Amino acid sequence: MKSRKLNIRPYARLLTMLGEQLIKNEKIALVELIKNSYDADADWVEVRFENFNDDMSANEESSIVIKDNGHGMTYEDIESSWMNPATPQKYKRKKDAQKRKTLVKKRVIQGEKGIGRFAVLKLGRTVTVATRTEDSEFESVLEYDFAKFDDDFISENGKERDIFLDEIKIDYSESASPGLVETSQGTMIEIHDLKGVWSRGLIKEILKDVFSLTDPVSRITENVSDDFEISIFCNGEPEAVEDGNTQILRELIEDKAVFKIQGRFSAKKNSFIYRGCRGQKIREEIKLEDSKIRGLWIWRKEFENKADELNRKYRCGNFKFNFYIFDFSLGKSGKHQLKKDERRILRDHRIYLYRDNVRVYPYGDPDDDWLRIDVDRGVGKAGDFFSNDQVIGWIDISQEQNPRLRDKTNREGLIEKGTAVSDFIFLIRTFLSYIRQYPYSRYQEKKRTKNTTEIVRNKIVTNHLYDLKTKLAEKGYKPEVRELAKIEKEYMRERDYLVQRAEITEDLAGVGLSVEMTSHDIMLMMGRANDIARELARSSRRDSSYEKIRQKIDMLLGVITQITESMRDVQSLFRSAKRRKKNLKIEPVLDKICELYKSLLEKKGIEYEKFTFSGSPLVADTTDGVVMQVLINLFDNASYWLDTIDSTEKKIYVTVDGTGGELIFSDNGPGIDKEDLPYIFEPFYSGKGQEGRGLGLYIARQLLERHDYGISLAREDQAKLPGANFVVSFVKEDS
Repeated sequence: MKSRKLNIRPYARLLTMLGEQLIKNEKIALVELIKNSYDADADWVEVRFENFNDDMSANEESSIVIKDNGHGMTYEDIESSWMNPATPQKYKRKKDAQKRKTLVKKRVIQGEKGIGRFAVLKLGRTVTVATRTEDSEFESVLEYDFAKFDDDFISENGKERDIFLDEIKIDYSESASPGLVETSQGTMIEIHDLKGVWSRGLIKEILKDVFSLTDPVSRITENVSDDFEISIFCNGEPEAVEDGNTQILRELIEDKAVFKIQGRFSAKKNSFIYRGCRGQKIREEIKLEDSKIRGLWIWRKEFENKADELNRKYRCGNFKFNFYIFDFSLGKSGKHQLKKDERRILRDHRIYLYRDNVRVYPYGDPDDDWLRIDVDRGVGKAGDFFSNDQVIGWIDISQEQNPRLRDKTNREGLIEKGTAVSDFIFLIRTFLSYIRQYPYSRYQEKKRTKNTTEIVRNKIVTNHLYDLKTKLAEKGYKPEVRELAKIEKEYMRERDYLVQRAEITEDLAGVGLSVEMTSHDIMLMMGRANDIARELARSSRRDSSYEKIRQKIDMLLGVITQITESMRDVQSLFRSAKRRKKNLKIEPVLDKICELYKSLLEKKGIEYEKFTFSGSPLVADTTDGVVMQVLINLFDNASYWLDTIDSTEKKIYVTVDGTGGELIFSDNGPGIDKEDLPYIFEPFYSGKGQEGRGLGLYIARQLLERHDYGISLAREDQAKLPGANFVVSFVKEDS
């Protein structure tokens, strides 16, 4: 039996895997070489496309040259680092907090895996590398000539054979000044025998990527120049890295963004600290334990059946963010209105990720949905999330604050090891969903009410018509006045018709909301009826006692009776029933709704208590359906928001005051944010995310107002519990 140690001896085709196959495309390859210049403390780097055709396609004479004025390499650097794949030198420096930055410009070193140099193999087969340091009297020159090998390094000069990596020889020489390096220090890489398909379009994509390589925030928002200048030349002619669209983008961000949000996530506090939603100078904070966060669809989906993970530790670390949010509404007018060309420019950008001011690819590319926004809009409710087009952003991480967020070897995203990356993405999606559900919804509501409510409430159209008729009459245009009167009459008829249609829609929406809860309990009772029926069948087969069978039948009839009563309650919600008013005692209706919600409240651990003032009973001139609709909405909202808090004491407290003519509905949930107060009775404004429709309170108020009653938030002296408190008034407004 043989026993020995075996060496690992890689084949030369490993070079193909490290360069040709590992690196996605020519853009990423060039970016890797530019990053090497950045790590070398260069002030500038030039990328020259030389001897290309007019359409920037390559020919036999074409070459790519990358030059910089970085610190260069000594022979020792070349021998010990450059020539050794996966060299650990940079990685060791990055692990040492004192050494992870470059010596002169204090840039945080980007590379760590020691294989970025093989990006040249993605670009061409013949490569010359010339480099010199500041105190060197000569430059070092490396010559790569892989033309004699096939693309997979399995044949040489047309003859197939086993080729091992240690057989690949690179020519090294030293040249006295002046040489290929034209400055006192730096590196030059010249690539011939080019691979890939080159074009003018590809060059434009490279220009865009180069522009977004380093910190864009200060350059776009503050017009600050970068200390790392990148230049592109095509056949000797300079190309503008920052094209005309950049200036337009800067103006769009400055003038037309609805929100300009700057902030950070604190892993220690588990909260987002930010500014820019209500005013640029106001600092706000939202904690992950806040009920508004826990009420979001994305949060509830993440922690469904995972209650023990609610307060988990997020391992991604602290990070900063800048988000610029735009309004893409069609037919929109005003200062935030976007033209077609402006929308096109915005669609070319997404949310970028930067580590220590250098971009992490491919995050931010127009076709990269790394935050799964399109997925969320498809699976959840589109209105819970911004579209990818609406948001431009920059998220900043660092090696110091985010050591678990590391690049993949192929530079295509982050390594998904452990929960750090998934936590990071989840937190960003949650924050954006929160902004969409609350500050942005308030902005939309203000915009909508400004454009519509003012017109209706102030009778703007009617007043304009009256003014116009008056002016025409004063000038003696009697035929025109008569014609205008006809138009006004038709307008009023159309308006009345639309109001009627709106009321019908509200009624139907109310039926839908109510049937949802009622049908749930009906199904539970139907299940119980089926159980009894099965037991009855079994009893009849094994026991001939008539008395026992009769008892089972009575039980079945009782359940069926309950179902009938529930369906009768549903019938009272329909439009025709709501029109049949009567002097209705409110408390029995309250008890009926409470019974309907009993199982749900018990399941969620919510305690219900009712207090009735002695004296006159609470009576209203209305219908069962209207009162049921109001109460169902109040119970539904309270049970939802109480489910978002961690407290073991969850309460609903209802006060019935017949003498005062009102019912006060209270809970000890999270309450209503003061920013939401102006909008809670407006249609389609909801904080429930996927589960919210934004119609409940609006419909409740509309129904009550038709009977001259009302619903409002309780005053401080009326509130019974520290959460949400509503007063339903059954006193006629003219009283």
